[in-house]
Amino acid sequence: MTSGREATGVSAWALGLLILLPVPMLGSLASGGAMVAAYGTLSRQGPLAKANAAAARRWGAIFLVLSTGLLLLQLVLGLIRLAAHTGEASGFFPQGIPITLYAVVCLVHLVVVIAGTRRARRGELVRLPFMRDTA
Repeated sequence: MTSGREATGVSAWALGLLILLPVPMLGSLASGGAMVAAYGTLSRQGPLAKANAAAARRWGAIFLVLSTGLLLLQLVLGLIRLAAHTGEASGFFPQGIPITLYAVVCLVHLVVVIAGTRRARRGELVRLPFMRDTA
């Protein structure tokens, strides 16, 4: 049963809220992956849903690559630091830069997802200012 409203693709953006999963690091993988995967179904539900799902897919892919890359970089730096066996204690930085950037990227993701969800829910086309529109 349909309500007569055009599909808007809001679910692709709402899946980005999986970042709030209380499992460390898993939320970012689930969030980005779900946003990318949602495009397949939503692309067949009308032009607005397809455009909004494509924007969510692009943002989800960028976020997935960035967050995974930063986590892997943090792992590599941690393993190198562990293998170095230096007796002196060093501070959080510079080894903590990737995890700090990861936290910033996650906060930016949360803001972008909330804004995209709100715009899609209102039936508007979601356009991100820093990305080209290509479906």
